[in-house]
Amino acid sequence: MARYLITGGAGFIGSALAVKLINEKHEVHVIDLESRLNLLKDKLEGAHLHCGDVSKEAIFSALPMETFDVAFHMAAQTSARVSEENPNLDINSNVKGTYYFCKWARENDVKRAVYTSSMAVYGAYGDNIDESESIKPTSVYGITKAAGEYLFRNLIDDGINISIYRLFNVYGPGQDYKNMKQGMLSIFLTQALTSDAIRVTGSLNRYRDFIYIDDVLSALLINIDNDISDDIVFNVGNGSPVTVKQLCTNIISKVAKKIGKNIPIIEIKSHRGDVFGNYSNSDKLLSLGWKPIVGLDEGIESTLTEAFEVLNCK
Repeated sequence: MARYLITGGAGFIGSALAVKLINEKHEVHVIDLESRLNLLKDKLEGAHLHCGDVSKEAIFSALPMETFDVAFHMAAQTSARVSEENPNLDINSNVKGTYYFCKWARENDVKRAVYTSSMAVYGAYGDNIDESESIKPTSVYGITKAAGEYLFRNLIDDGINISIYRLFNVYGPGQDYKNMKQGMLSIFLTQALTSDAIRVTGSLNRYRDFIYIDDVLSALLINIDNDISDDIVFNVGNGSPVTVKQLCTNIISKVAKKIGKNIPIIEIKSHRGDVFGNYSNSDKLLSLGWKPIVGLDEGIESTLTEAFEVLNCK
């Protein structure tokens, strides 16, 4: 049994990771806001819950003094659209929060620290991007995630093993289907189930690299026992582009089959900071034995099944 910390452990990816580790009988500590933890108390049963904001150093001071084997820093404001509307949220959570996490990890001899970064650090466009590509973020969100990477790299000098994972478009059961500013696939799925159209901000020719939640969890854990090396940054994606039009058409087809509802796609103006398209080269992670196993068609089906229940659709 190992001792784990997950900041942002009541979020989409963080809570899925926490549940997986709890089921494997590890000791799991979760940091998140009280409002979020209250919603997921049942799901996180068995974890040690710590209510607080990572942009306030006090939450880290309240953690037990025992050494943590692995600490995942996942707490972040993750919507590019929200980052343009209220950049202070990103600066506080993604920069200050990461600084305080790194300070705590350094002072408490954490054995390994893991940071979930984002494909947004690469910027507005890129095909088959590998980890050697220069980072050139164009959104406030991407800029703050890049800053977090630099803060993490400094932990190497303190003898802490680190891994940085640049996640592409993660989706799957457990997303917040009522949040219409985060998660392209879940937004379109919710619109298809609950409104008269899918409203797309920007061109239907934009494209993304979608990766299922279970495949992301296996990626985050595959490198957990390796020592410090030069290869600390890993892309996590399927490595294939899916256009917005392809995604919407797939969703509409599945919704029509499930509830007999066929809806149109409406294009509206894009927002600042939106990425036109990119997809990953994840060869480094594949070389470690990781392999994504859930295809988009299967992934949409399982996500739709949950969304249908959560949104009380008929």
